[in-house]
Amino acid sequence: MPVEITVKGLLFDMDGTLVDSTPAVEKALGDWCQRQGMQPSEFFQHSHGVRTQDNIKRFQTVPVPGHTLNEEELAEAVRQLELEIADTGRRLHEAGGQGIERLPGVTKLLDALRQGGARWGICTSATRLYADAALKTSEIGSTPPNLPFLITGDVCEHGKPHPEPYLRGMDELRKLGGPSFAFSPSDILVVEDAPSGLKSGLDAGCKTLGVSTGQPMARFRTFDATVKTVDLTRVEVVRASPESVTLRIKTLDEEEGLDGSA
Repeated sequence: MPVEITVKGLLFDMDGTLVDSTPAVEKALGDWCQRQGMQPSEFFQHSHGVRTQDNIKRFQTVPVPGHTLNEEELAEAVRQLELEIADTGRRLHEAGGQGIERLPGVTKLLDALRQGGARWGICTSATRLYADAALKTSEIGSTPPNLPFLITGDVCEHGKPHPEPYLRGMDELRKLGGPSFAFSPSDILVVEDAPSGLKSGLDAGCKTLGVSTGQPMARFRTFDATVKTVDLTRVEVVRASPESVTLRIKTLDEEEGLDGSA
């Protein structure tokens, strides 16, 4: 049977959760990996859900090791790499192919939240530069009223899996609610596809919904999450208001007949 969860607000990851940027990322970062003298498969095994600046510090060797860059040099390296991803995605999209696209179920879910006046936002490891471009290309939008707020990796001292991005997201949810809107972290649902993001949400004290859209299913099954589902087409908004949101979720266990219903 589907499970129902009632929360006071939702915080979404972007890449792999709301947006599929896989073709753009694989093309742009695959080229970057070749320049670094490493196999893209090795990089992608560790990079998903992690800030570009942290990946550069860990993996860059050319023109200089990433860990030797000062703050200004690192910011410029991030800007150049994320511009390359965004531009690749835009060109692929405009050519009629897949570049940066909304994932299945996203439009219906976000429309229901908007129509009900629900409190929600996005917390992404991407920089503002790339997030704005990706949300524009995917036609989700990066500013109110389409998107109530956007927390990006470049405003956080610590990226995922640290809880800071979702702690900041909860601060923004409180601002949306006004002085009478109170909640505890367990009243908030984090929606994520990556293990680093799920850990970030759990360590912030939130409930977590894992979606398998950004990961191989065998790996996704090992992730720690409050609830897991295949994708957002399995998530129905039963009720949405400024006070709360009730979701009906077809879980991964139900999908695979592991809850005794099949």
